[in-house]
Amino acid sequence: MKETTGIDARERIINAAKELFSKKGYDATRVNDIANAADVNKALIYYYFSSKEDILDFMIHSLLENAMSITMDFIQANIVQMIKDGYLDIQPDRLHFISDEAISQFMQNAYHYYEQIVDYVLENRDIIRILMLESLKSGKHRNSLFRFMKFMDVNDENPIYKTIYSADRDFVFSDEMVLFRFFFSFLPIVSFAAYFDDYKALSSLNDHELRDSFLRVYHVIIRSLISGSDILLRNNK
Repeated sequence: MKETTGIDARERIINAAKELFSKKGYDATRVNDIANAADVNKALIYYYFSSKEDILDFMIHSLLENAMSITMDFIQANIVQMIKDGYLDIQPDRLHFISDEAISQFMQNAYHYYEQIVDYVLENRDIIRILMLESLKSGKHRNSLFRFMKFMDVNDENPIYKTIYSADRDFVFSDEMVLFRFFFSFLPIVSFAAYFDDYKALSSLNDHELRDSFLRVYHVIIRSLISGSDILLRNNK
């Protein structure tokens, strides 16, 4: 057994648990299994984590925090800045841009943000698979996927809502927008990450080709929301 302490030992515990949860399943994995895979003493696991459940909670929290950080960088550098510069006006049912050039700039930045998110979930697809599996069970982590809906909470505890609303008071997360974002934006990315390796094995595409194909489909979907100088946030028909 390696004499490893500090950050290295903690990272090895997390990585070992991630791989075991993904391959064996959360329920089937024991703390002893994690200790053996990480090549650490079982007592060291309990030094860093109170339980196997605590390890998974840490993974989920880290996943959410990093995704939030990527999203906030995009919001600050693009949405908020464009509002301040007078290029974007948020209306209850749409994002209104002052020109085709402004909407083109926003879309380019949005594509780049989406690429970052896709790459991030692909890098963490082991955790995504665990969440997908747990969402079909009746345990504590059944609703873990829905924790991503906190990104769309209408309160000051949600930095996404608070930041955009502070820049333009007309901003609101409508029920229709929340449903669209979760089932037609978030879940497709999660499903893509969870089934990425299986789909690649059944297709003739390599990692790069499969990723790019998915992103091209996303571009088509987002383009369908554009009407003139507006990006529609809800269907008023």
